[in-house]
Amino acid sequence: MNTVSRPIKVGTNADLAFAVVVLASYFATFSSIRRTSAIELILMIGFGVAYILIGIYGYASARESSRFKYQLAYFVIQIPLGCLIIYLGKGAAYNALLLLPLMAHAVILLSPRLANIVGGVILVGYVVAIRAFSPDWTMVWNGLPTFLAGLVFITVFTQSAVSEERARAEVERLVGELTTANQQLRAYAVQVEELAIAKERNRLAREIHDGLGHYLTTIHMQIQASKAIMAKDPQKAMDALDKALDMTHQALADVRRSVAALRSPAMLDLTLSDMLAELVENVKSGGMKAELEIEGEPRTLSPQARLTLYRSAQEALNNSLKHSQATKLSVLLDFQTKDRVSLRIEDNGLGTDQLDGGFGLIGMKERVHMLDGDIQIQTAKGRGFRVEIRLPG
Repeated sequence: MNTVSRPIKVGTNADLAFAVVVLASYFATFSSIRRTSAIELILMIGFGVAYILIGIYGYASARESSRFKYQLAYFVIQIPLGCLIIYLGKGAAYNALLLLPLMAHAVILLSPRLANIVGGVILVGYVVAIRAFSPDWTMVWNGLPTFLAGLVFITVFTQSAVSEERARAEVERLVGELTTANQQLRAYAVQVEELAIAKERNRLAREIHDGLGHYLTTIHMQIQASKAIMAKDPQKAMDALDKALDMTHQALADVRRSVAALRSPAMLDLTLSDMLAELVENVKSGGMKAELEIEGEPRTLSPQARLTLYRSAQEALNNSLKHSQATKLSVLLDFQTKDRVSLRIEDNGLGTDQLDGGFGLIGMKERVHMLDGDIQIQTAKGRGFRVEIRLPG
């Protein structure tokens, strides 16, 4: 299986700081060292180059790797190498300074417990390196407090920097998540707006179909009746045309009521009984026998329930006028059940074995279901058409 290796990221500010500290330590050492052999000088330069390269590339590899063995190997190599450089420099100009960046690396790479252990190893390595070229412990004790203070300072400073970096990364992550969430919310808002527009379009379509559709059907029947009897009985034909004209005025009034209901349903000032009585009278004017019966004590319904029952009655009456060839139609409004009102429309027309589910019936069902009601449609060939609606109220 082919593996893709990621390039190691070097050249960061931390790498530059590491190199500067080591080079500063070397310059101070070379400027104050009194005597050393050529071999020691070559070894110091070679070890210094290796120390810097490992401190940059080795540290970067350990940082990029999640394996503890690479991190451990880095310190196993660098601590002895740094101590060896201190030994060769004989502690000149406090060249032990070059060990301090390793403490910063330990804080970044390791857990606090392991970092403290590495700090202890660095401190021991410093003591061993100084004592190795010193005739006694005096030089060790003189430099130990300063070196220990440097370790503590580097530890605290690096921990603060790491905490700040992690906090910044967390803030960036949260900002990214918030940006994504805002984008999703904007997308959802657009979807909700589109759904609301589609819902409003369907509602307007139902209003037009159920309202104007009823009156146009009745007007159409009146005009047809007028044409059929115009030659034989002109007066009766004119009466039919007058009724059709009156229907146009009622249709206009219905449109106005619909507009008012869309603005504020409470603007519909007619009771449901009055509205149904008007529908039944329109049907009777077309020549069909129709009756309205009200059972129970009428009560005030919500504007939504009132409008839903009214539009459903319109659609059912339209179906009877257009399709059923019925001669009799009955409308029953029932208030007898507490917290529930029912409406039943029934005719003695042809009926059908196949209910096509046109827009009118679909709109009727949508209206009823939006108010948590139920609707039952019963029809069969030769057995008429019956619609029963029950709504809370």
